[in-house]
Amino acid sequence: MPAEVTPRVDGAYADRVQPIFDRRCVVCHSCFDAPCQLNLQSFEGLDRGASPVRVYEPSRLESIHPTRMFEDARTTAEWRERFGFFPVVRRDGQASAAPDRSLLWLLVAQRRRVPSATPVEIDAPTVCPGQISILDDELRSSPAKGMPYGFPPLVDEEARTIESWLRSGAGGPPAASEGEVARGAIARWEAFFNAGDARSRIVARYLYEHLFLAHLAVEGVPGEWFRLVRSRTASPAPIDEIATVRPYDDPRSTEVHYRLRRVAETIVEKTHVPYVLSDAKLARLRRLFFSDAEWHDPSPAFPSYDRSVAANPFVSFAAIPVRSRYQFMLDDAYYHVRAFIHGPVCKGQVALNVIDEHFFIFFLAPSVDPSIARPDFLARAAGDLAVPAEGGDGVEAVYARFKLHELSYLNRRAKLLREAESPGRALADVWDGDGTNLGAVLTVYRHFDSAFVVPGPVGGLPKTAWVVDYPLFERLYYDLVAGFDVFGNMVHQVSTRRYMNLLRIEAESSFLSFLPASRRLAVRDSWYRPGGVAKIVDILDPLYAEPETRVAYSDPTNAKDELILRLVSTVLPPAVVGDRDPVQWDGVPIPGDDPASRFERAVRAFVRKQGSFVKAFPDAALVRVDTGAADDAIFTIVRNKAHLNIDFMFLEKEERIVTEDTLHVVRGVAVSRPNLFLDVRADSIARFAADVLQLDGGEAGRMIFLDRYGVRRSSPTFWAVSDFFNERFARIDPLGSGILDLSRYLND
Repeated sequence: MPAEVTPRVDGAYADRVQPIFDRRCVVCHSCFDAPCQLNLQSFEGLDRGASPVRVYEPSRLESIHPTRMFEDARTTAEWRERFGFFPVVRRDGQASAAPDRSLLWLLVAQRRRVPSATPVEIDAPTVCPGQISILDDELRSSPAKGMPYGFPPLVDEEARTIESWLRSGAGGPPAASEGEVARGAIARWEAFFNAGDARSRIVARYLYEHLFLAHLAVEGVPGEWFRLVRSRTASPAPIDEIATVRPYDDPRSTEVHYRLRRVAETIVEKTHVPYVLSDAKLARLRRLFFSDAEWHDPSPAFPSYDRSVAANPFVSFAAIPVRSRYQFMLDDAYYHVRAFIHGPVCKGQVALNVIDEHFFIFFLAPSVDPSIARPDFLARAAGDLAVPAEGGDGVEAVYARFKLHELSYLNRRAKLLREAESPGRALADVWDGDGTNLGAVLTVYRHFDSAFVVPGPVGGLPKTAWVVDYPLFERLYYDLVAGFDVFGNMVHQVSTRRYMNLLRIEAESSFLSFLPASRRLAVRDSWYRPGGVAKIVDILDPLYAEPETRVAYSDPTNAKDELILRLVSTVLPPAVVGDRDPVQWDGVPIPGDDPASRFERAVRAFVRKQGSFVKAFPDAALVRVDTGAADDAIFTIVRNKAHLNIDFMFLEKEERIVTEDTLHVVRGVAVSRPNLFLDVRADSIARFAADVLQLDGGEAGRMIFLDRYGVRRSSPTFWAVSDFFNERFARIDPLGSGILDLSRYLND
């Protein structure tokens, strides 16, 4: 077999070939859950090829080496030699890539030969044939396994473009170059991150550990995204990235420089966590951590990289004023919670069933946070605030040890409140977003094995709510993001998930402390039926010992809903709450006669109502209100699924109460992995709402409904509709949008 050769540069690749992969392949082949790790977000991922090793493998007994694009190997040869990736494009020479010897092309051609739809096994083990003979056998036994799998084939023009590109050598795009504006903006930020004084070094490390997952948009550099990385080289030398499993791992380099590295791959929504680096943000960080911060030590020692220190931010960053750290997280609360949701931990049913289907997140005002009022308390309690990642992947990471830490911390906190004779909670104790921050109240939706967060109180009154203080916020981040290793073993992944169970209960209980003491247990028990929380009740006693609330209620038996309503309608500033969605919130008018307004008025007939019609809907469906114009409105219909409780890890079906499920309708996109597209003509809005209510839970009625409004996987218009949603998403949310994942799309 001829040796693989380096591909030529193809100047047209970016304009002609990658867009086809983006629209037709990246919808499944992206990030760590790409089948066979074939990541088609970039030419480098395509050239790397595929691997039979699964990243998402919760039963793994030993950790595996990370295989992160652009981090863990630098050349295709290195991916092949070190990690066993095999090519999906075979090159016989500089002039040709031989389509008939390309696994990628054979799969594309197979789908064009066998375009008929068959049921897709979404959760079936992936077959990753590395040789043409094996692939031929697989396609003979399963002819429908061509690509795009379970979707319409590439059209003639797309296929010709791919075939022509292969025959011309399968070259990639030329290296990107930076303009003067980009270099200037990047230099300002790199100078900030690499200031050499003692305080700046610690702050830069803290910021890096909180921004390493971000897609950074640099003001003045439109259309580009960057990552903050550690490099062995300083500017202007090329970046020599230091790849470690976790951002706080020892870089083992005498030179560590923070650099902005260009993101060289297509953005997909499920991993997109945008963060804007602007002149205003730079000034804010300088005030927050330096000019307005009260450092007790002007020249603090740089913290150790020993895991007992580095994995615990309350130890490693003790020198940074607590108020500065908490305010930084509050300033970007939406970003940080989105990092929980879009980080690698938040994929998979077992990882996600630790949260409810729909809940709000509020934050404790810094002025009343005990850890800020008493920094000495936080220093004493730091050892109890460790997260399982401190123990790595071995027995030291086991959950029981950290449950004891959690109990010790909560008892310390309860004792502090008693000794200080702290007053009970008041409405003013909820952070008001400093009058303008839309992240002061967030809404989280869970969609089976993924989740989504949106700013503001969306969906009407939720079942549960959280109030997050600084120690809880930081632990959530280090448990789910900084300390989580998707390539880790079962001990690490199970311990991370079970510890998150404790953190969720702590957040819920912090919310309950605003309720009358006599109502707290009753509300909690309504969330955990029947007695599902009993096995962790030992951590709850100190939480429910908080002083009696100072909030006066008109109806204490309805205190939970009354509290949320007052917070979002009168306590938090309108600029912070934003426009409450008019569909689920009673009393919010829907003016106008445009199609979007008429759709919102019509769907009020079925939202938040129980009924057999709910069973016909998947976790999340995207709806196009088709006006025939470029400004068609889009909505997300979310199935808000009910559970007896979520204090479980497995056998989720045993805790489901399907009869209590309801539907929510959310403006725009509120899902990363849509299960269904619906197309509703503007003149059929009233009929659509009536048809929803007529669904009886039976398959025959559902099929009629899908024939009328649904877009089936096999539909000739499927890709046009998919393109519409991605393009419309990009227009309405240019900062937060990315290509949507179709790996959970329903069978016909």
